[in-house]
Amino acid sequence: LGESVTFKVTDSEGQDVTAAASIYNQDLDKVSNPFKPEASGSYTFNATIGAESSNNVTITVLAQMPEVPSDPEKDNLAFNHRGLFIDHTGVNCGYCPSVIDVFRSLAKTDAHKHYNEVTVHAGGYATGDPANSDAANKVNKFHGPTGYPDVRLNFYCGKIEQRSVQAFTNALMSYIKEDGADAGISLAVAGDNTTIYCAAQVKAAVAQEYKVVAWLLESGIYSPAQSGATKDYHKIYDFALRNISGEYSQANISGESIGVLEAGQTHDCAFQLPIISTKWNWEKMGVLVIVSAKDAQGRWEVANAAYCNVGEEKTYEYVE
Repeated sequence: LGESVTFKVTDSEGQDVTAAASIYNQDLDKVSNPFKPEASGSYTFNATIGAESSNNVTITVLAQMPEVPSDPEKDNLAFNHRGLFIDHTGVNCGYCPSVIDVFRSLAKTDAHKHYNEVTVHAGGYATGDPANSDAANKVNKFHGPTGYPDVRLNFYCGKIEQRSVQAFTNALMSYIKEDGADAGISLAVAGDNTTIYCAAQVKAAVAQEYKVVAWLLESGIYSPAQSGATKDYHKIYDFALRNISGEYSQANISGESIGVLEAGQTHDCAFQLPIISTKWNWEKMGVLVIVSAKDAQGRWEVANAAYCNVGEEKTYEYVE
């Protein structure tokens, strides 16, 4: 809020035709270019030239936004690579606490610097689960767990069949690029009991189109009813998915396109993640920013990920 946005209109051949275009908002009111919003919220626009009309573009205007930390190595494009473990679990799963044990052991190994983890408490199987959310239900339907627990690496890698540190490590390291990820992420997170705000910057090492999404996670959720719990920490859920930025759906959990970035180019992102339930504890939340790129099958797969707690910031992770 307080900043302006400038629109650029191109024709089907990529030529700049902004000067000939008129910009309209969702109420069909003509707006100036540049446009300066007077209140926070979401605004949708399109452009017209004669009888021709463009696609819609939506911008989110935020009243509160933390600052992304400065880049300590602006010429460095060798980013530490992190995969994403997605653990489909539930309060009624008697075998699921064994996955908590695996992650606690995995965190003590060198592999820990190469992943982030999310727990997805979803579906009818998790009825009464305090970590359940609509966002978790969407991701659960996307993967379609074949039984619980069901741990996946990224969006499209298959289920890791064995619940062991070695099996998790093997799956992870078969994906990790030791010489660096395709893109890096710098972010800062702030918020209160109504909304979590995340500012992020993506820097490309490889020239290609990228998508970006922010997942809101909560830790320290206590559930005394966890089936199969044999230790106190089995009853505490960490990194539970609460919300996802943008217009997410079962078919598009990877977020929205930020276009093609050239090597060394950066793109700034802003995310607003509402606290939907009064039972959620915003002080124990953090934001996971996921950058995706197309894989060999043309699917939007995780290219890198970065996590930051509320009230903190995290600059680019470079290859050591």
